Amino acid sequence: MLKFFGRGSAFDEEQNGAFFTDGDDVILLDCPMSSFHKLRQMNIEHLTESRNIRIIFVLVTHTHGDHVSGISTLIQFAYYVWHVPVVIAAPNNKVKEDLRYLILHLEGCDSHAFHLTTSDMLKLWVKDVIPTTHVPGLNGRCFGYHLTVGDKSIIYTGDTNTLEPYKPYLTGGENTYLYTEMSVSKSPVHLYLEEELDYLKTLAESGVHVYLMHLDNIPKAEEMIKGTPIQIAPLYTEK
Repeated sequence: MLKFFGRGSAFDEEQNGAFFTDGDDVILLDCPMSSFHKLRQMNIEHLTESRNIRIIFVLVTHTHGDHVSGISTLIQFAYYVWHVPVVIAAPNNKVKEDLRYLILHLEGCDSHAFHLTTSDMLKLWVKDVIPTTHVPGLNGRCFGYHLTVGDKSIIYTGDTNTLEPYKPYLTGGENTYLYTEMSVSKSPVHLYLEEELDYLKTLAESGVHVYLMHLDNIPKAEEMIKGTPIQIAPLYTEK
């Protein structure tokens, strides 16, 4: 369902960034600088059926640099080179104002080059904005999403240190897709694969499609999930 420009954590060269398309719209889930560069280098007309992108949306989970560092550059490149409008959707009003300050006052983007809104306005895809916990400094500013794309229910955790807010959404069997961050190294601010493996395996065996993302050690994670239905989130390759 989702395609990924990168699956790595904050210190990886290909930081975590996903997208999907709907008609002529491209919807990004966060936009680190590494995602922007991959998007810039590809033939963007290949992303949509008509080969004519109408709008680029960016759904933001939180404002750590490995999730938002490419947003302002994307706005400027899309405005001046692609001539495609960009809509930035924040998970709540607090994050919206943080992004406004970043984009306008720190990055100096033209106010006409983008539209800033909250993600609950994108009801075509966003069914629920899910509050979660990540780092203490961003309390109240970290979120995941419950999305509907076609007939599929997608749960996207963003960065989180708990799966509890997402579990009520993981009951739909084969029409449900979970994209969850995961770390091989234990940390108080991320999910620890060794502790979550049994639950994720049971979930995947029940029919839910389980994909790991935002990984700090992909080879080790692949080794740990070998022989289970759990998968690493798929990288996008151009047709």
